[in-house]
Amino acid sequence: MNDRESVLRFDLAMQKSHLLVYTVAFITSLIGRALGVFTLNLTVALAGWVGACACATAMYLLFRRGLVDRRWLTPIWIVVDIAFVTVGVAATGGISSPWFIWYLAAASGTAFAAGKRAAYLVGALNTVAYLSLLAFLGEGPLLLALTRMLFLFGASFFFINGIANLQRKRLEVRKLAADLAAANEGIQQADRMKSQFLANMSHELRTPMNSIIGFSEILIERLEGKIDPKQITFLQHIHGSGQHLLNIINDILDLSKIEAGKMEIYAESFEVRPVIESVCSVMRGMTRDRVPQFLVDVSPNLPPLEADLAKFKQVLFNLLSNAVKFSPADRPVSITAMNAPAGKLSISVSDQGIGIDPQHHEVIFEEFRQVDASVRRTFGGTGLGLALVKRFIELQGGSVRVESAPGRGSTFTFTLPLQSQAAVVSREALPAALPERAESVLVIEDDAHAYDLIASALNSAGYLAVRARHGEEAIQMARQSRPLAVTLDLVLPGIDGWEVLKRLRTDDATRDVPVVIISIVDNRDLGLALGADDYFVKPVDRTRLLERVGELTSARGSKPRVLMIDDDAAVHAVIGDELTRLGYTVESAFSGDDGVEAANGSSPDVIILDLMMPGMSGFDVAGALKDNPATANIPILVLTSKDISDDDRRLLHSKVSTFVHKGTSARDQLIREIRRFGVRRQGRRLESGA
Repeated sequence: MNDRESVLRFDLAMQKSHLLVYTVAFITSLIGRALGVFTLNLTVALAGWVGACACATAMYLLFRRGLVDRRWLTPIWIVVDIAFVTVGVAATGGISSPWFIWYLAAASGTAFAAGKRAAYLVGALNTVAYLSLLAFLGEGPLLLALTRMLFLFGASFFFINGIANLQRKRLEVRKLAADLAAANEGIQQADRMKSQFLANMSHELRTPMNSIIGFSEILIERLEGKIDPKQITFLQHIHGSGQHLLNIINDILDLSKIEAGKMEIYAESFEVRPVIESVCSVMRGMTRDRVPQFLVDVSPNLPPLEADLAKFKQVLFNLLSNAVKFSPADRPVSITAMNAPAGKLSISVSDQGIGIDPQHHEVIFEEFRQVDASVRRTFGGTGLGLALVKRFIELQGGSVRVESAPGRGSTFTFTLPLQSQAAVVSREALPAALPERAESVLVIEDDAHAYDLIASALNSAGYLAVRARHGEEAIQMARQSRPLAVTLDLVLPGIDGWEVLKRLRTDDATRDVPVVIISIVDNRDLGLALGADDYFVKPVDRTRLLERVGELTSARGSKPRVLMIDDDAAVHAVIGDELTRLGYTVESAFSGDDGVEAANGSSPDVIILDLMMPGMSGFDVAGALKDNPATANIPILVLTSKDISDDDRRLLHSKVSTFVHKGTSARDQLIREIRRFGVRRQGRRLESGA
């Protein structure tokens, strides 16, 4: 409610109360007459009551319609109050009537509506009206009448003064409320500007980061073995620094999303031990100077956890990064997972490092705060890691605490409910079975290290590596997901690889899926006889494996033609070069208008589209393509550094097929999506041909 509406409601309430007061006063006069307390001229009393009510009704309508300024209307109804009381004195006996007490009602109403000074003035006008009436009627003594009025207003001084002060405070509160509303609007505007600034900056910063990361990846892959190893190390430093800077940008954007209440939680059910081991494996591969030691202790029969898997991994990664950074090289880091009371899961990360003084236990969870913030500090960092840990855990209904002392190491413990209690669950939990994705390669391997090597090779070529750890799981996943190909280890827990191969070849759903055996067991002839498409002996030749997978899968369909619409030439160089190397036909457009024209002319199989372009934006391009029957069915992959909001997704709903963010892994994800649409396209062509 604004200030004007508040004043109007007050004025209307005053006029309604006048109608009530006038009616009560008239009824009181009738009762006094009936009891013989005073005489009553019924004609004068009735005329005065009707006139006063008519005036109050007219005032109500005038206030409501705003036809006359309230600065004029308020004095008018005050005068009407005084006149009504004076008529009452005349109708009830003049000098002998006790009716003069009603003058107090006029004064108190004025104090509430117009303030202290107006109430004092009305008190004086009441006295003048009372004395004038008695003089007109020829009644006296006037000194007695004056004394009555002095006593009346003297005795009610504090009462009227209190009412006036109440009115003044009401106005002050109303002003403060208006100021608070204005300040709140200013804060909201500043928050909108900050969000817009971060969105723009994320685009401006992610775009060059995409080029740095993408070009360095290409150089590392193409030049390894051709140039000095020291120069390869330089390239790896460039790539790692680019990823580090991109992670900092993402951390800042995550904090901004949480503060704005826009952070989405994707809850899914997963086993905790494999996730912990996966994060530990990533940590071992990221450290250059030493390989950290991790001791993992997970309680047996620990139930699955329902939480946001990506944020769970990031929490673990941040805690392990800190533990490794602050621990001696020869001391292991311990990770413990166990059941906690009230249906919760507790995970602790303990190190034997320098420790933290208890007085700093709260500070370390604040944004951009560090125990040692001086320029001479020994350990680097932005002060965002633990802040994000706390925010991510609390966002999912959990809590985090630290136990530490100088020289005694640190233990960070966070608890999460086994069943997600997140305020916003943006999508349903993913099913345990894999979705049917034709670009995936099923890797059947029980050894984590061997799987990592195979998956790394497949991912670098644009395939999505999916792991099965034992035979039964492999057969189920192959039936449900229909992968593009299968790599099979022969030595597996439970049923062995030979039995898995026979079942795959006798099942109608999987008999046509290419199977490549990768095993330490050298029995190529038997493998091929049982239906394997090829056979590799560990350690596998990465290049030969990729070539063979490519040969087996390319038979399913030709590479689609790709149209790239992006104003950044560096993106065309990074993505276009990689797609061309993998056999795709790539056409480039550097503006929205050129992209629409190229799509109409060449009818590509897949379109890669940036949203943030000068002139015709990506949103406009997507709309134009979907409105044109000739291009409406072409899949559109959005490749952008813009942070996609819910509004953006609603705007692009049914217009684009998927979103890929520029930056780390954008190239691999993009190629996987193109493969998926290529296989769908081939399937449609085969069906139409049949």
